[in-house]
Amino acid sequence: VEAHTDSARRTTRRGGMAQFVDLERSKEVGPTSFAGVGAATSSENSNLVGGSGSAGGSSGAPGAGAAVASVAAGAASAGASAIADFFKTAKSPKVCFFHVFFKLAAFLAYFIGRNIMGNYVLTFILTIVLCAFDFWTVKNISGRLLVGMRWWNDIKEDGSSQWYFESIADESTVDPKDKSIFWGALYTWPVMWLVFLIINVLSFSWDWLLLILMIFIFGATNVVGYWKCSKDQKKQMGEWAKSQAVRAVVSNWF
Repeated sequence: VEAHTDSARRTTRRGGMAQFVDLERSKEVGPTSFAGVGAATSSENSNLVGGSGSAGGSSGAPGAGAAVASVAAGAASAGASAIADFFKTAKSPKVCFFHVFFKLAAFLAYFIGRNIMGNYVLTFILTIVLCAFDFWTVKNISGRLLVGMRWWNDIKEDGSSQWYFESIADESTVDPKDKSIFWGALYTWPVMWLVFLIINVLSFSWDWLLLILMIFIFGATNVVGYWKCSKDQKKQMGEWAKSQAVRAVVSNWF
């Protein structure tokens, strides 16, 4: 009997003193209180409820974050669909997309690297690489496919430079949407960086001037090249129109 009684007793500490709890008797008192240990007070119960409430509140935070993420994803999807629809109406949508893509990527790399990451070296390298991709794409691909023009500059042995231009004979074959996207992005890009350059000079932010100046030179070089190419194209178009008119007059006479 004593062994059974000892096995039915447990010890608990309250107020720093060991107390024995009769588990057999506790069955008569109730499942929520023990002999020698008082039942849970209302404040303790409220603490328990409050603890679960805080857990519920913490579980509500991810719900709010998910809602914000859902709204942001919806806005991004809407923006992407609008951009896709804008390029879809062009004759060469993929070329138009990449004509603008590398510019936007370089701007985002510069903005995030300077204002959020604060890493000058990584921002400088990534932005220059993207601008180099954009320069090569505009010079060799998008200009030839969107407006039928291409330019390059050859440095001779004596140090002088020679400009070369290629252009289609009939400009009427160029799609108006492709033409507007090409020239709009071509002129906007260096103008935007020229504004950034002036702002940094006026605010005495000398650290980023080299990067901004290099990006401006990339864009301005393409502008100068295609502007000269456009002048050459108009000159060729004028000569072609005159030759066609002369040919028509001669054919009517004879």
